[in-house]
Amino acid sequence: MQPAKASVRWRAVVCVLPLAAAVLALVACTGGAQRSGAAGATDTASAPPPAMPTPPPRKWRELLRANDGAREELIACHDADGNARIDGADAPELAGVAIDLVPNACPYSGDGGSVPGGRRVRADSLQGAPTDAAAYACAADQRPVLLMAFVSAGSDLLDASSGESLGVLDIINALQARLSERGVASRASIYASAVFDAPAPQTAMEQWGELALRREMDALPCLRAVVIGHSHGGATVTTVTAALDAAYGDRVFGVLLDRTIVLYDRFATDWPARTPLLNIFQTNEGWHGEAVGFPDVTDVDASAEQAPVAPSDGGGGPAPVTHKTLDDAPAVQARVVDAVLGWLGAP
Repeated sequence: MQPAKASVRWRAVVCVLPLAAAVLALVACTGGAQRSGAAGATDTASAPPPAMPTPPPRKWRELLRANDGAREELIACHDADGNARIDGADAPELAGVAIDLVPNACPYSGDGGSVPGGRRVRADSLQGAPTDAAAYACAADQRPVLLMAFVSAGSDLLDASSGESLGVLDIINALQARLSERGVASRASIYASAVFDAPAPQTAMEQWGELALRREMDALPCLRAVVIGHSHGGATVTTVTAALDAAYGDRVFGVLLDRTIVLYDRFATDWPARTPLLNIFQTNEGWHGEAVGFPDVTDVDASAEQAPVAPSDGGGGPAPVTHKTLDDAPAVQARVVDAVLGWLGAP
């Protein structure tokens, strides 16, 4: 929300002068009033109020419970050679991806301000730090957990003002708190559902998510991962888990919150065969997920649940869940947390 701009009024100055001196004193008496209309006429209307500085939007990082050391990035800036393509030529660890970009997709700098030309800094990746760096290792008493999330279309991780998918942050925060109570180290890794400035943005994020999760799982063979997706992010989850199903299906748990491919850049039909998935959906409006009936998927119709009305719809509530607010419903959040802890074996 932006603060109301301050209103400033000029006080009229009343000068009482002898008639003979009135003309000579006119400028001083009008207090700098602007001229308008015929020559010599004055306009004593209020001057426009000065603009108050607009505070920067709140960042997703600021709403993350374990945000010490968290950092945002623009994935396009991994195009090190500037050829509008992210691949192994940019860095050895990027071998296996081929993400096309529009030219000059990385003109950004800083952490949330503006750059010359007026293009605001954006972020489609947010990387949190482990809740316990020493315990986020295979030598720890308990296996660490990666909490990876893909949020809804249009999300900018430097701007949480739209309010959409912020319920995913509530779920992550609750999970990190419960895991920390049990001495389990965790780390949050959050992405938009599309790579900014990629001609095929959702397909590009699928590639990036697969690469990122594979690298995490290979780096820590004991690591378990919970992959959560809302809206388009749910389609990213099914594609990523399908691609990694054979290698890591026993170490990954997926959560879908009203998965949809409406306005997705491709007809995404990829589903894992053995990775367990919790599929929560609602049918209260046109945009919604659906039951799939696959053996590894638990379908939950949450249409009867309630959540606050989305800020973009005026706020308020509670009201029956919609596509925008399914992730905000307390009952849905509790269902996800319980399912994840159950899979992890945490009491």
